[in-house]
Amino acid sequence: MQKFISLFSLLIILSFATSCTNSRGDQKVTASETPAGLTSDAKLNPDLDSKLGSWLKKDVECYGIVVGYFADGSTLGKSVKCRVVAIKPDKIKMKTIESVSLLPGEGCDKMGLAYGDTWWEEEGDIFRTREEAEDYIRDKGWAPK
Repeated sequence: MQKFISLFSLLIILSFATSCTNSRGDQKVTASETPAGLTSDAKLNPDLDSKLGSWLKKDVECYGIVVGYFADGSTLGKSVKCRVVAIKPDKIKMKTIESVSLLPGEGCDKMGLAYGDTWWEEEGDIFRTREEAEDYIRDKGWAPK
């Protein structure tokens, strides 16, 4: 019963977190727009530059990862096709060009990313191919079992 209550609570919290609009005020950006302060030719800081290399440019299609952390301590990750929208020295703005759900068919389709969602990638977990992204997920132990 305790496990059921914990799982139910987690699902409620995740439902609220994923169904709310973006409350931080980040503006939605299409791949063809570059708002003031965002540049397409910004130089990445040395950490991100060494991790990503020269292939990363504005409008490049690539793969990011979406990761879910669960109350039981498990972690699940999946790759998501995305496009680079803008580049700043310490982060890259990404936009999904496909939808991905971490738990499809289990009544929680909102746990993931929808087409057109954006986020700032600060850790550099961006990959040229889906295979590279999925290898990274497997190496971290985040692959579905």
